[in-house]
Amino acid sequence: MALDYHRLKSHVFEAERQAYGEDDCILYALGVGAGLAEDGPVGEETQFIYEQGLRALPAMAAVLAYPGFWMRDPRHGLDWRRVVHGEQRMRFVRPLPARGEAVCRMEVSHVADKRPGAFVVTRRTLSDAATGQDLAVIEQLNICRGDGGYSDGEPALSDALPAAIPAPPDTPADSVVVLPTSRNQAALYRLNADRNPLHVDPASARQAGYPRPILHGAALLGMVNRALEPGLRQQPGLRLGELDLRFLAPVYPGRPVAVSLWRRPQALALACHQDGILCAQGRAAWAAEDGQ
Repeated sequence: MALDYHRLKSHVFEAERQAYGEDDCILYALGVGAGLAEDGPVGEETQFIYEQGLRALPAMAAVLAYPGFWMRDPRHGLDWRRVVHGEQRMRFVRPLPARGEAVCRMEVSHVADKRPGAFVVTRRTLSDAATGQDLAVIEQLNICRGDGGYSDGEPALSDALPAAIPAPPDTPADSVVVLPTSRNQAALYRLNADRNPLHVDPASARQAGYPRPILHGAALLGMVNRALEPGLRQQPGLRLGELDLRFLAPVYPGRPVAVSLWRRPQALALACHQDGILCAQGRAAWAAEDGQ
């Protein structure tokens, strides 16, 4: 069954709920590499992996009340084995508590025919079950490499996509944070939410065109979140408000990732490299600690 634009855009996802606590926060932090570096390139990370004084990394919102690898459902008509994560944009409306119950509402916001592939964008709104207040808004662009051509040239069946995430400046970075990864990091990160076999099964990775399993794009985003923490600690009263990342090349577990940062007023441009290859670019913005 081929991709059906109207069926996909009108699909109603059931709201997901998840009660979470200390173990979930620690598992997420470990899955994005917290505590791996002996020399501490991102400073003290005990606050993310020890229950005393525990803090939740803001990017953990990406895995709470996650609907799972929904594209694998044959009703959607997608070649799920060839799907890769293209972009992720996150708006952190409020600080994420270290424990609570989260509710997620999801919709398919955009479908675009980019033959030979298609782009499918979902928007998830994460809220606090107890208060009803929004915690984060997560937009994820997936590249469905086997599903282009579905529109048969009809413009009404292909949406205009959000503005592209800009490239970083063509100047030396203000700082570079080098983050190690472990060989089992993708396998560990899978325990948070995304069970796509591409990230753990060599045969699935080869079928998708990779020599071995790759790291989740969302795990890289969590690593970037960690790289931003030292700068935030130097700016009292501010917290992470936005984080956008465009994925450009696969990241392989077991080799370090260099996160380059360019400072801007209330914001940062950033780029990630592994073995000298640009694998992601994006931006981050700050928000007032006590504001929205």
